[in-house]
Amino acid sequence: MKDFWNPQQEAKLLAWHKMQQVADVRKPAPSFTIAREFGCQAYPLAEALVKRLNARTSGEPWVVVGKQVLDEVAKLSGYSVEQIEKSQDTPASLKAIFAMFLDSSLAEETAVFAHMREVMRGFARRGNCVLVGRGGVFAAQDLPNCIHLRLVASYEFRVQKIMTSHGLNRADAEKYIDLHQHQREDFVRRFADGQIDNPLLYHLVINNSRLPIDKVAEIVEEYMVKLRE
Repeated sequence: MKDFWNPQQEAKLLAWHKMQQVADVRKPAPSFTIAREFGCQAYPLAEALVKRLNARTSGEPWVVVGKQVLDEVAKLSGYSVEQIEKSQDTPASLKAIFAMFLDSSLAEETAVFAHMREVMRGFARRGNCVLVGRGGVFAAQDLPNCIHLRLVASYEFRVQKIMTSHGLNRADAEKYIDLHQHQREDFVRRFADGQIDNPLLYHLVINNSRLPIDKVAEIVEEYMVKLRE
């Protein structure tokens, strides 16, 4: 993930933004949110889905919007994404990180989350993007052009993925999953006051351990086409 944000991604995002400035707001393009159990392949799915969708249209480019957004904000402030997620313990860091977004110098955590919600809603409302994590399903829950996805998988599948991707032994991989799953659930509770694992929030809940990512992307694309017929 540390190499996910690169000049090519930035160029795509800028191109997407310019195209969306002239998009017909009366007919918004579709967008997606992806939530997942920690260890599932959300970013590979987002990338595979965007690749498929860009291949089928010559119009506005599709882009992935996720952790890299916070990464870029963090670079400007000198803080890491992990510090942002643990920001209930460092309110001063929160104010510094999001100072560029907020008019008030006395911004509280709830105001920061409210602003992030509007940022994500802006992406989702304009369409042609895949929002990964960060409570996007709550931010865009009521938008008719937005399709909400959730990836789940067996614990064993997720442990094996983390062992492979991070070079950890089983015990460390299990600790890693438990820690990050807790952090994400806490982030969402503070951000949206909701339960991210509620299946009623989603159009599709897919078992990541049953299907390869390219097949999941194919199913999601077909679902989008059928839904918009």
